[in-house]
Amino acid sequence: MIRLHFEKLSRYERLGEPCSCAIPFPKGELFDITKAAISDGENFYPVQCKITAQWPDHSVKWLFITFLADLPGNLSKDYYFIPDARKYDTHWESWKNALSNQITIEEKNKRLEISTGELRVQLTNPGEAGLFHKIETKDKTYHDHELKGPILINDQDQEFILQIGQTGWRILEQGPIVSILETKGKHYSNTKKDWFDFKVRIQVFAGKPWLQIDYTIINKEKEKEEKLRGIEYRIKVDTDSNSKIQTALATSNYTSKIIEGSDDQKLYHLIDANQLVYEANEHIPETFYGTFWADWRMEGKGGICATLYQAHQNFPKAMEVDQDGMTIKILPKEAFDLTLIQGMAKTHQLYLHFHGAEDPLQSLNVRSLQMQLKDRPVLDTHIYEKSGVFDPIFVTTPNIEVERALVAKADERGKAYGILHWGDAPDPGYTQQGRGNGDPVWTNNEYDFPHAMMQMYARTSERRMLDYMLVATRHWMDVDFCHYSPDPLRHHAQITHSANHVTGDVEISHEWVEGLLDYYHMTGDITAYETAIAIGENILYHLSQPRYHKKGEINARETGWALRSLVALYKETYDEAWLASADMIVGHFEAWKEEYGGWLSPYTDHTAIRVPFMISIAVGSLMRYHRVKPQDRIKNMIIDAVKDMVEHCYQDHGLFYYKELPSLRRLGNNTLVLEALVNAYELTGDKNFLNYGLATFYEAIKYDRGRPDFLKQVKNDAVIIQGPGPKGFAQSFYPLVTYYVAATKTGILQG
Repeated sequence: MIRLHFEKLSRYERLGEPCSCAIPFPKGELFDITKAAISDGENFYPVQCKITAQWPDHSVKWLFITFLADLPGNLSKDYYFIPDARKYDTHWESWKNALSNQITIEEKNKRLEISTGELRVQLTNPGEAGLFHKIETKDKTYHDHELKGPILINDQDQEFILQIGQTGWRILEQGPIVSILETKGKHYSNTKKDWFDFKVRIQVFAGKPWLQIDYTIINKEKEKEEKLRGIEYRIKVDTDSNSKIQTALATSNYTSKIIEGSDDQKLYHLIDANQLVYEANEHIPETFYGTFWADWRMEGKGGICATLYQAHQNFPKAMEVDQDGMTIKILPKEAFDLTLIQGMAKTHQLYLHFHGAEDPLQSLNVRSLQMQLKDRPVLDTHIYEKSGVFDPIFVTTPNIEVERALVAKADERGKAYGILHWGDAPDPGYTQQGRGNGDPVWTNNEYDFPHAMMQMYARTSERRMLDYMLVATRHWMDVDFCHYSPDPLRHHAQITHSANHVTGDVEISHEWVEGLLDYYHMTGDITAYETAIAIGENILYHLSQPRYHKKGEINARETGWALRSLVALYKETYDEAWLASADMIVGHFEAWKEEYGGWLSPYTDHTAIRVPFMISIAVGSLMRYHRVKPQDRIKNMIIDAVKDMVEHCYQDHGLFYYKELPSLRRLGNNTLVLEALVNAYELTGDKNFLNYGLATFYEAIKYDRGRPDFLKQVKNDAVIIQGPGPKGFAQSFYPLVTYYVAATKTGILQG
């Protein structure tokens, strides 16, 4: 049994609340998931399972589960995942499918129809505009002309409505508890001009009267950039003069401000930069900021409550509701024209809650808040440690000062609000160097910030660490990943840190995949997996180019970083094709060492110098490959390189220098040397290697908490919360933690 712990959250009871969780398993432990169940210690409940990764023996490595939980108000509760319920209940078949409502998806009248028990949804067919042909509730039927959109508006105020592509809808996941359908296509004007690709996913839950819509626009246009003035979803319901209409609109920070409309009053609210700058909000915004919803209802017939997920964080946003219906302004025309560079995408999440006529506004508000801050069970940290899905990052006897420093580094960093910026932050160093010509230089998940946060979550079971990972990865999949380029070297690449996110170049030394794979495991969203695979294929395409088949240490350093991603993809899929270029990369390192007598870097025209940072990158990359494909030549190269670094780069005061030249021998502070020292210790068993890292480690865990919190400023179309860039935590986390684990194990560092 594996405990799934629900922290105390809502003060209201939730019955049959949809919840999901990802569980890792050790190799060889779980093969059959057909007998799995959920228990609260007394009763058994059905669970919907999805395997997202397997070990080489085909046992389950990661399992994503969804179930309906009964959660008490203002209390925590534990559930348990049981891999084989037959051990506890001989009548497991009788309750396995015991849902009062189960989702069905079938074709009726040549249309896909979804039934949740509370909703019956008919989807549009290929070539038709909009998403829904018809939605039936217990009280009312909504037709296609009443549910219009999404609609794009260009800078000439021309409208383009979403049209289903010729491939129609595909079922991504079908189960008794949750089902997900996806469609793709383009938006069209009334003159049949097309503009912007899209992808839409609709998610439904058994017995629930709401839909989750994930709507992604993708710029695959020929021009380098496009101006987008508005994105709207319009609900305009047929009524007659005798219909009595009620409207409401709400925003929340600590408490919700609900405004009710009267007569012909139009309710409207715009979330913009001014609101965010001058509004005090102490929540961790990745986990929760507030909610934003509008409601329209007809007396005796019920209505629709629309909620935009993380609307404040993805400003600008607006809602408008009156007697005729509502307009959900995903990008308000009255805000600013948004520039989308070729290859960019952006996803928004919208909930449509179809409710009865008598449902109180407060209950709608609570449901909307619940959509913003979902119940999410957490696992005990030993589950991650036991599974072996991560490298050694766990300590038996924690050092409180070190743990506090890691948490502070994770929490207290810069952030940014904005439709293209949420999930990223500028790097102050890059910006101050002028790399953006006066504009912020966005980090673009350099050093794989999401993967660092995923491991931090596994170590702590602190939910916000997971939320940091989820928000950053969603941004990465949308904005930092190039969805389209006519240049094959750029197509499906991760773009390097740059102004406006994607004005930078493509360097295989700056393409990562592990955080994307973490996102896939934790959410079940296949897009993350597909993005990781696409980045890997982009790396392989680069490696096939002539420039990477020449001798030279520059190639070796670049390909060393690429090796990290290729090894990660191999460990995910166990497909040998990902390692096809690995031996070539190892050869680059051998040539580098042979040419300079060590891993030295040309610097000025007359020097070749040691750079501990670069040496450590090489060591870390080769070590990752060595762990999956051990080779003596790699082992010896790593040991020789670390010995050389210790002999020539370590200084009497206990720190390594920055670079070898007299003009550059200032104190180094890059924690990657710690990982290199741990690698040498792992290969030799000589703990003296660890002693050379003590001073660097202690310097790195110092943390200045004296910076002003919540200092916000408007820069272009972003609201920036000042602080260290995400790069700092991403780069230092793994070296610090692996050193921490090794130094604690050997007694060099006391708990």
